[in-house]
Amino acid sequence: MKRLPFLLTASVLSILLIVISCKTVGRIAAKYWLNREIKEFVSGCEDKARLVVGKDNAHKYCDCAVDAVAEQYHNYQDAKKMSLVELLDFVNRCK
Repeated sequence: MKRLPFLLTASVLSILLIVISCKTVGRIAAKYWLNREIKEFVSGCEDKARLVVGKDNAHKYCDCAVDAVAEQYHNYQDAKKMSLVELLDFVNRCK
C-alpha cells in the first residue's frame, strides 16, 4: 500500500508528459508530415506572413494554418509548391 501514492504520482506525471509532448506533434499535420516538416513549414510561413499580419501574429496564425494546409496537402513536397497567395489564404482563415 505504501507504493500506491508513488505509483499514482508516477502515473500522473507520465500522463502529463505525454500530453505536453503531444501538444507539439498531436495535431492534424502530424498525421501526414514529419515533425521537422511541420517546423519547417511554420518557420517559412512566419517569414512570409509577417509581412502581412505582423511579426507578433505570424507564429500564431502559421501554427494554426499548418494543420489546414496538411489536411489539404498530405504530401509536404506539394505544400511547399503553393503560392504566396494560397498560403496567405490559409493564414487569413486562422484570424
